[in-house]
Amino acid sequence: MEKKLVAAYNDNRAWCVSQANDDVYEVHSHPSVLVDVVKQTCSCFQWQINGFSCSHAVVAFRNSGRNIYDSIDSAFYIETFRATYSGTIYPIPTVWRPTFNPNKYLIAPSTVKRPPDRPKRKRIPSKGEVVQRIRCGRCRKLGNHNRKTCKELLQTVCHMV
Repeated sequence: MEKKLVAAYNDNRAWCVSQANDDVYEVHSHPSVLVDVVKQTCSCFQWQINGFSCSHAVVAFRNSGRNIYDSIDSAFYIETFRATYSGTIYPIPTVWRPTFNPNKYLIAPSTVKRPPDRPKRKRIPSKGEVVQRIRCGRCRKLGNHNRKTCKELLQTVCHMV
């Protein structure tokens, strides 16, 4: 989590931050979000769900000059982790144990055949993975296509003489 926090803090996002009052900031991303650094809330709800600062909160903390480590829930500290497992953990005895049948857990091969054409050349990105956007040389639009794969209609300009 330390690496994630440092990476988010050092990330040079081009987001503008407006200060509403001492505690509330508006981060102009797409879409714009409100960050309350005292209540530890963000309108993208990632901070509340994970208990760990989202990228909007990190940008707000960086612009406010506050300590970013104040935004982290105590569950992420090493001391809390050690205190959790410092006591003795007793096993729970069970009277009845299910019988294990390995044939029940055997994974059968797929019944679906591979399609006849070539496999896709472009892989599907994982959640949270940053994808490089490229500019098409034919239509000049940003996207995930190039001149060879462009499907945009070209507008023809006719000059009458």
